Amino acid sequence: MAKNILNMVLWHPRMKINQAKISYIHRGAPGNLKTIKGSFIDRLENGFLILNDGTQIPFHRIIKIEYNDKTLYIR
Repeated sequence: MAKNILNMVLWHPRMKINQAKISYIHRGAPGNLKTIKGSFIDRLENGFLILNDGTQIPFHRIIKIEYNDKTLYIR
């Protein structure tokens, strides 16, 4: 489901990925949670969100997607 929402934001003609925020489980981070801006996204692959620095985040770790302070996805 998270992948579908991210694809919608990436490809929708009226949406801009840099206005999105993605929160995901990141072991070792404070509260085991990390939030990134959509502008850090390079691409989506089979089971992963790939960031500009090459970091791969499995879709099952994404817990929240926000767009302009509106929640589009929450697990």
